[in-house]
Amino acid sequence: MEKITIITPSYNCKKYFKETFESVINQTYKDYEWIIIDDCSTDGSFNYISNLIKNNLKIRLFQTPKNGGSAVARNIGLKNASGRYITFLDADDLLDPNYLEEQVKFINDNGPIITAGYRRIHGESNTVFLPRESITFKGLLKGNDCSCLTTMYDREVVGDIFFPEDIKKQEDYVFWLNILKQGYTVKGNRQVLATYNIHSDSKNINKKGLIKYQYAVYHKAMHFNFFKSMYYVFRWGIYGLKKYKGV
Repeated sequence: MEKITIITPSYNCKKYFKETFESVINQTYKDYEWIIIDDCSTDGSFNYISNLIKNNLKIRLFQTPKNGGSAVARNIGLKNASGRYITFLDADDLLDPNYLEEQVKFINDNGPIITAGYRRIHGESNTVFLPRESITFKGLLKGNDCSCLTTMYDREVVGDIFFPEDIKKQEDYVFWLNILKQGYTVKGNRQVLATYNIHSDSKNINKKGLIKYQYAVYHKAMHFNFFKSMYYVFRWGIYGLKKYKGV
């Protein structure tokens, strides 16, 4: 069995975290560590999580020196990870009990980077997203199948890579693009293995408001010229309409 590191950035998640906690400790695959990084919460999350996880040797809790955002928090987790396989989980989302078990099976056959399906809960809406079966760097530029909820990679193969801390809102997208730029292909596990809870204040809920940040992904992070960047913004928008239809 190979150890998996689960990395969770936490900010003002106290009212959601208990269910997330239970979704992790009830995993059928037991060779994991869970690193939680509180990003200077103001709702008592740090003390709440500290009490919830005490005496659980699989879980470590850190706190950022100042509020820095999810990229900073995730990077602290990556720097302290000891697992071969890395996966991420936001503090208000849920893993199905067999998530780790099924993903380890799939990455062993299809690695070194994989992503799985998940359900999306937004009010009364409950929809399913299934990733493409195979995603190259060029394919990912046109639309992001790699959620931080269900994507896992083999650190022994991919190496140590970190989230850009100078990109706002779309830093996770840049993270996956930087991995695929090395020539890797994401393999899609078309099982539904997790739940993404979309709240009214979720940072990606307003797609129109993300356009300028998406442009920065291509122009600033990928170093594309204006016309190439705008082309991919357009392709990303078309893909997003299909991806979030009914959500």
